[in-house]
Amino acid sequence: MVDSTVSDDNKQMYKDISTEYQKIVRTSNKPKILICTPEVTELPEGMGNAANLVSAKGGGLGDISAGLIRNLNENNDYDLHIALPKYDSKIKHVADITNRQIDRLAVVLSGRGIHLVNDSAFSYINTPYEDDSIHSPARRSLAYQRHVINLLLDHIQPDIVHCNDWMTGLIPAAARSKGIKSLFTLHNIFTEKQTMMNIELSGIRPMDFVEWLYFEEFPDNMKENWEKHFKTNKVDFTASAIFASDHFNTVSKSFLDELYKNVFPDIVSTPIYEVIKQKYEEGRASGILNAPNDTINSKVMPGIINYNKHTMKENKSKNKELFQIKLGLPLEPHTPLFFWPNRLYYQKGPDLLINNLDYFFSKYKMQIAFVANGDSKLERKLEKLQKKNNNIRFVNFEEKLSNLGKAAADFILMPSRYEPCGLPQMEVLRFGTLPIVRSTGGLKDSITHLDVENNAGNGFVFKIADKAGLEFGIKEALKFYELPHDKRIKQMQRIMSESKRKFNLQNTAEKYLQIYEKLIKEKQDGK
Repeated sequence: MVDSTVSDDNKQMYKDISTEYQKIVRTSNKPKILICTPEVTELPEGMGNAANLVSAKGGGLGDISAGLIRNLNENNDYDLHIALPKYDSKIKHVADITNRQIDRLAVVLSGRGIHLVNDSAFSYINTPYEDDSIHSPARRSLAYQRHVINLLLDHIQPDIVHCNDWMTGLIPAAARSKGIKSLFTLHNIFTEKQTMMNIELSGIRPMDFVEWLYFEEFPDNMKENWEKHFKTNKVDFTASAIFASDHFNTVSKSFLDELYKNVFPDIVSTPIYEVIKQKYEEGRASGILNAPNDTINSKVMPGIINYNKHTMKENKSKNKELFQIKLGLPLEPHTPLFFWPNRLYYQKGPDLLINNLDYFFSKYKMQIAFVANGDSKLERKLEKLQKKNNNIRFVNFEEKLSNLGKAAADFILMPSRYEPCGLPQMEVLRFGTLPIVRSTGGLKDSITHLDVENNAGNGFVFKIADKAGLEFGIKEALKFYELPHDKRIKQMQRIMSESKRKFNLQNTAEKYLQIYEKLIKEKQDGK
């Protein structure tokens, strides 16, 4: 809005600037989507060969970002833009390329809608959340957001900016101040907190959108009393993102419900709970289940003996033998093999299994393999356990070996204390491997208890995250294993077919597109 106190000449100048600006940024009649993500496993071929050099993955966010981008690119209904950190070392690892060529690559990619954030904070790391003695995660986050807020929001003028996780936490507030709609996706419960002074020193002007920031201490009339809060009162990135966004989603419906009901007060801070509750009650919160990458496919995946549901009976057992050989497990084809597919973090509940392994082995005949890293105390405990029990094997994480484990195992174990989504429990279904899960978050939304007689269910579910709960899941799995082989194969074939139809990135992407359309309509209606 033009200030009524300015001269007619200045009013005309403002109008001229606005007109010229719209000519520059609205180069397409399609709605513009800007996806802000610190990671992506791959970019689609349609964005040019140079896009193949850009990838970084830390978890499920990289997969869903890749799937959503691919679907948006294929349907051609949107003018698509992606903001990614420029991981120089990662690009050099993929291709023999110089720093100068990388800088030119960034210019080339920007013309195709791929905007690489050029900052030393990203130059020497290969994964998004890698430790760096010079650049802290907060420093990297602010460097990334400075580029988006100070340049891309105005340069692209998107209709919607889709932000992912705490690293993008200030962007929805800045977008609000610029009249841009935003969607914020929470992939995991984590946040960062910084004072306005630190944000200012990073090159971002927080006072431009201070009314949409969420502070540790509620600020009374911040615009007038800003000096009182500038150096001490910290901004909560995740709470700010949820508060400022036009729509907010988690990566499973059950996890959203659990957050709204405050099921996890020990891990969810009061500010984050309060803004989630507010968005939920406003009808501006959704749960959208992630899905495995399309490359997770038993028929074509490298590093395993490939099979489909018709050749599974023979070739799955060959993968089991290969995996047993690689890990040094006894070659026992008829002993049920359990696999741990996650990091050894408290959230995933590894202690529920590891601390009770002696008990489980005293009662049940089984093999258990861990291809994982994490808690050093649990790693040391596993090293001791495998020395006295040949049917326990623990090796450091290696992606190819982990994929072989998923194809080889009869069952995987996921006794998570909480789980925003989880991907392994859906991935292994494509291999005819059945998951044992606790009923929480995305595990609850994707796995239902097996009912052989009624041809229903796809795994084994228990409710309480304790020894007895996990034992129930293991016993149910072993009961299934004792069924006649052909009867088991029939269920596994059914589950393989159903999983591909139900859990895929196209289905997930379509749900995001529905939110995009809703926000675009709101913008068109002036809401």
